[in-house]
Amino acid sequence: MLTLWPRTLLGGAVGLIGLIAMIRLVGGGFPGRAGFAMIFVGLAMVPWVLYVAARARNGRLTAGAGLVVVGLALIGLVAVWFATLGPVLALAMSLVAFAIVWVQNLPRRRRQADRLVRIEEFAESED
Repeated sequence: MLTLWPRTLLGGAVGLIGLIAMIRLVGGGFPGRAGFAMIFVGLAMVPWVLYVAARARNGRLTAGAGLVVVGLALIGLVAVWFATLGPVLALAMSLVAFAIVWVQNLPRRRRQADRLVRIEEFAESED
C-alpha cells in the first residue's frame, strides 16, 4: 500500500488534470467571455481537486492501482493539449482514475456470520 503523501499527490494530480481539461474546454467554447466562464470553472473544479486528493489520501491505494492511476494521469496530461478531443479524453482519463481511487476507498466487507440468527432467538435469550 502506498504511503500518505504519494496517495495525496496522486489524487491531487488526477483532480488537476480534470481542472486543466475543463479550463481548456471552457476557454475554447467561450472565446469572448472566457474570464467569466473561468470563474465558474474554478468554483466547481477547485473543490473537486481537493475532494479527489482527500479521497485518495484516506483510501487504501495499492502500488498496482497507483501505477494504473499514474498511467491514466499521464495519458490525460498529454491528451489535454490536442485540439478539442484532447480535453474530453483527458476528462475521461481523470474520471477513470478517480473511479479507481474511489473503489480502493470503499469499506472492506465484513466477515460473514457463521450462522444466521432469528429474532425469536434473541427474545428467548432475554428470558
